[in-house]
Amino acid sequence: MIETFDLDEWRKKKQYSAAGVILLMVAIVYWFVYERGEIKYVFSHTMYVPIVLSAIFFGARGGILIGILGGLVLGPLMPMDTITGEMQNTVNWVYRTAFFSLIGFIVGFASDTTVFYIKKIKWLAHHDKPTGLPNSLLMEKIIQTLPDLPEDSDESHYLIGLGIANAVEIRMNFGSNAIDQILSALVGIIRNELPDNLLICRIHYNSLGIIQPKTNKIDMKRLTQNLEKILKKPFAFDDLHLHCDMYFGCVALKRVIDEPGTYIEKISNTVSEAIQKKQHKIIFIGRENNGWVRENIQLLGELKHAIEAGELTMHYQPKVITQTGHICGVEALMRWHHPTLGNIPPDRFIPRTEDSTLVDQLTYFAIDQALRQQAKWEKNGISGMCVSVNISVNNFKYHDFTDTVLQLLDHHGVNGKYLELEITETLLMEEIERNIEKLFTLSDAGIILSIDDFGTGYSSLQYLAKLPISFIKIDQAFILNLPADTKSKHIVQTTINMAHDLGKEVVAEGVETKAAYDYLKNTDCDIVQGYYASPPVTAGEFENLYRQCNGQLLNGARGTSQRIQ
Repeated sequence: MIETFDLDEWRKKKQYSAAGVILLMVAIVYWFVYERGEIKYVFSHTMYVPIVLSAIFFGARGGILIGILGGLVLGPLMPMDTITGEMQNTVNWVYRTAFFSLIGFIVGFASDTTVFYIKKIKWLAHHDKPTGLPNSLLMEKIIQTLPDLPEDSDESHYLIGLGIANAVEIRMNFGSNAIDQILSALVGIIRNELPDNLLICRIHYNSLGIIQPKTNKIDMKRLTQNLEKILKKPFAFDDLHLHCDMYFGCVALKRVIDEPGTYIEKISNTVSEAIQKKQHKIIFIGRENNGWVRENIQLLGELKHAIEAGELTMHYQPKVITQTGHICGVEALMRWHHPTLGNIPPDRFIPRTEDSTLVDQLTYFAIDQALRQQAKWEKNGISGMCVSVNISVNNFKYHDFTDTVLQLLDHHGVNGKYLELEITETLLMEEIERNIEKLFTLSDAGIILSIDDFGTGYSSLQYLAKLPISFIKIDQAFILNLPADTKSKHIVQTTINMAHDLGKEVVAEGVETKAAYDYLKNTDCDIVQGYYASPPVTAGEFENLYRQCNGQLLNGARGTSQRIQ
């Protein structure tokens, strides 16, 4: 748990003992000045000590109060000369009392102001300013205080994440404050319709986190059912009512074993998975599966060494012109062969890398390897082969990204038209405004830009028309069940028509059957990619394949496939 010093709390704890000490000090000063015999000497200035202490512990009111008290005991109660009994002039002790009170007020005001700003800073550190909700840091503290529950108990602590799937679309059209207002409205509805003991936090710009402590499965099922009803309602924004595609994920745990932040990350992951799969999800965490975060961090720690040690390699999956069956390019896909863990699937380390500071190193490595291989193929007689590399929108956060890509092209002597950079649709649209200039810089160098996983996000047709995008790559989820899936057929056909109207070409990934290939060919899809043509292969295997079929991987007339034997 993160401990912070609370000056206001410290003052309250010390006030009772401080009050007695301060009053005793006032009495001691009075006795000391009286024993010295005269008020006119500097001994009376020792009264500033209890005044300042009172101002520190009790604020401006306390400082003024002790200032007045000190002025009175050194005023009409204290003679000018204790031997002769001569009294002070009234104007003298009144002035002294006023000055004491002024000093008490100034110090007390400074103390109160300091306490106020410390409390404000502490509040801001633990709360989301637009909504006033607790943030993930405060949620971590609360998670750590959850009591352990027996493993055989029917009760668990539930951590719930709520995410707005179409947050990018809402933010682009209505501004970021629309998300703030929607989440605030959602919190109000939840508090009115769900149990009072729910703690609601904001864990991301488009996500809420909820803690439901010590609840049985029956009550939790009832709660999630009510939550589903709430999430289907429209939310007010200004004078409008907006529809939000909202999904939730639940993490259930008996006891807090790992760092609290790992559970918040798990909540975020379950929400992301719920959004991707369009369903709500509940995951139970036990001792046996708490190591996933540690393993994740460990892999990232070994990634840089893996690059230097040659554990990372690139495989290449051919892209085929649909009408002719000719290989027009390849997609470079990363593989990691760990010395002890064996082959590590890309989805275990690449998504996490994209959110870390290692994303630039991994992307530069991929582009460097792909361009080196392209140049090698050119020398070996396989010319005009365009290599595509997946990049993250987070790469654009590094100011030298575009310059580095251009330097790599120059270093390997590769023309920009033989490099294609694929950017995921959702991520591109999320950060589009700040990256437009960089996209045009890359395009001006001849580099081909494409949108990957098209159809899974919320693209703006306005941007699609204006951006220097050459290819739209339809997500494989819409391709796998073609042509049997009627809904997917309509989506694919509409996407192809729209892309062609915008002057862009279409790539279909995940083509695994002849039926899907034939359908795409008949719908004028430009390029196909998938296991029907070839799985990802090593650079050497690709050379053998290319020479074996002389670049004609599929028979355009019959849709047959020449595979590696």
